Amino acid sequence: MAFSPHDSGFSGVGGCIDPQSRRVDRRSAFSLIEITISLGIVAFAMVPIIGLVATGMKSLRDSMDETVRGEIVRKVAGEALRVPYANLSAEFQNQTFFYDDEGIQQSSSNASTIFVATTAISAPPSLITSDTGIARLLSMNVQHFADAKNRTVHSQLILNTAQ
Repeated sequence: MAFSPHDSGFSGVGGCIDPQSRRVDRRSAFSLIEITISLGIVAFAMVPIIGLVATGMKSLRDSMDETVRGEIVRKVAGEALRVPYANLSAEFQNQTFFYDDEGIQQSSSNASTIFVATTAISAPPSLITSDTGIARLLSMNVQHFADAKNRTVHSQLILNTAQ
């Protein structure tokens, strides 16, 4: 009894295989040119998607840095508000604070320092109060040193710290 490729019930990768002759039925297989064209279309579609991933990661990193800068400003401002008014100038005049990439304060500048916050105390402008003895302004710059080109990003917050 002779077997035909269609009667054997066994199908291989490229189509049906005759168990006696081991020949492949090529009618159901993809040609090399069809596979090449398909891969070209997929690659052409993937290039913009990969570009969007890089842009998205940069935006995420910038957003995280902005959030950490805001948290550093909030922490330093909170510390300034807890200090007695008479000691404000002594504790915050020209002070430097060091923070890592997560906004955790470091005791000094080291390899994990990413953000540096500097503070200054000054008399408020006359538009805020005419009595400069009851208020002080806390000015703060938060510099970011994370990228390889050592560029800095400056933020400034001015607080009226009258208590």
